[in-house]
Amino acid sequence: MTRKKTRIRGLDGLRTLALTGVLLYHAFPRFMPGGFFGVVIFFVISGFLTAYASVSRGRMGVLPYYRRRLVRLYPALVLVIFITVEFLALADKFRLINAHEEVASILLGFNNYWQISKQADYFANLSNTSAFTHLWYIAVLIQFELIWPWLYLAGRRSGRGATLLAGLTVISLLIMPIRALFTQASQTVLYYSTDTRIHALLIGALLGWKTAERKQTKKRMKPLPALLFGLVYIIVTVILFLKVSGTDPSVCRYGLVLYALFTAMMLWSCVNSGNLGRLLDLPLFQKVSSFSYEMYLWQYPVLFLCSLKGWTAWWMYVLQIIVIIILSIWTHVFVEHLQRRLIH
Repeated sequence: MTRKKTRIRGLDGLRTLALTGVLLYHAFPRFMPGGFFGVVIFFVISGFLTAYASVSRGRMGVLPYYRRRLVRLYPALVLVIFITVEFLALADKFRLINAHEEVASILLGFNNYWQISKQADYFANLSNTSAFTHLWYIAVLIQFELIWPWLYLAGRRSGRGATLLAGLTVISLLIMPIRALFTQASQTVLYYSTDTRIHALLIGALLGWKTAERKQTKKRMKPLPALLFGLVYIIVTVILFLKVSGTDPSVCRYGLVLYALFTAMMLWSCVNSGNLGRLLDLPLFQKVSSFSYEMYLWQYPVLFLCSLKGWTAWWMYVLQIIVIIILSIWTHVFVEHLQRRLIH
């Protein structure tokens, strides 16, 4: 969900597709049981842009990098947590019993493992979970951001950055299937653990690194194959969103890994085909993409708080989505102003 550093055509459409899947999964899990695949798209894009920006920039200072990522991720995150906790205190204080532990795990970047320790189930009914269940994703992202500058520097100094990334990517692709087939790890552990989910970030990073190294190359995909592949990707994604359940063992055995590879192929097609990229850069998608991070943060707390009140009629969900959009735009504008002041 990193954005605005570099203009890559097609990313706005992919972000919008991912956000739609995740939002509808949280709001209507029976209607869209596979919307969680949208998180894979976010991971691949995040890894891609992180590597692309780093390689394009050239030099990297570790502390300045951490500062930029801190300023990018935390203001909106802290704001959403603070407001949500205040509303929970009014709506149901019982839900705040372990709030200090949970909030600490979010801010310190290990919420995914905190949820594992509490035997949380991402695929449980919304009303039985925390308002911050979805923030396991932010924890994995933060952990990746912590190791990335060291990984990048090792690659640059060795002169074999892409090769190093390729090796790590291959290893990471094998971890989830191996653990799913040969260990007793639960579906929740497999879904939340950083070692089983980092493959999507590394795939994106490898693609971003290679793209930055050859960005002056004018070679492009032919329009028709690229457009056909884009159409196939969207159709398959919609089918996965509508038909696949997170409780299906095949999701962790091979589904998430294969979809990450499939998404990387789609991203590669966008990068190398101007026509496909432009098709996915509709003004509406650009607008949604501009505050996709804030929408990801707000969607679960709003839906969770409304579920506590029993506001579950379909038209109430429509109102909740409108509220999520309004809060996201407000948060984006407020935090963008704050970030400009912090960075400059």
